[in-house]
Amino acid sequence: MYHLGRHLRNLGYKPYSMKHFLLMLIALTLCSASSCNKGKLPASTSIVGQWRWIKSVGGIGGFTTTPQSTGFIQRYQFNDDSTFRFFRKDTAAMQGKFSIVRNYKYGNSTIDVLKTGNSFDQSLLIRNDTLFLYDISISDGYNNTYVRIK
Repeated sequence: MYHLGRHLRNLGYKPYSMKHFLLMLIALTLCSASSCNKGKLPASTSIVGQWRWIKSVGGIGGFTTTPQSTGFIQRYQFNDDSTFRFFRKDTAAMQGKFSIVRNYKYGNSTIDVLKTGNSFDQSLLIRNDTLFLYDISISDGYNNTYVRIK
C-alpha cells in the first residue's frame, strides 16, 4: 500500500485535504440553496389589490383588536387608477383617491406614506404580502396589519 501511495505522488496525484473538501461542500450547498425557489412566485411590493384585515394594535391603552374580537371584517381594495375602497362588513365605508409618498422624512426616519385624503396619513410597509399601516398623525394611533387576498 505504501508503494501505491508513493507511486501516485510521483505521477502528480495530490489527495484532497479536508480544507478542499469543506470548500467544495460549502460551494455545492450555496449553489443548491440559491437555485431552490420552492415553486413560489416572489411576493409583490405593490399596494394594488385587495387586503384583508388581521389586527390593529394601539390607542392610549395599547389595545389589540381583531376580526374575532370586534365581530366584523375589514378590507382595502387599491386599484391601478389610484382609487381605493375601504370595506367594513362588506359595505364600502370609505372610498376615494390615494397616493403614496416615497422616502418621506419623519423624525429621524425615512418612510413611505399612504395618503387617502379621507383619513389620517399612514406609514406604509409591505413585506411578504403583508401590509402594515401605522398612524403617524396621531400620537396614540393604531398599527394595522393586513394580508393580500389572492
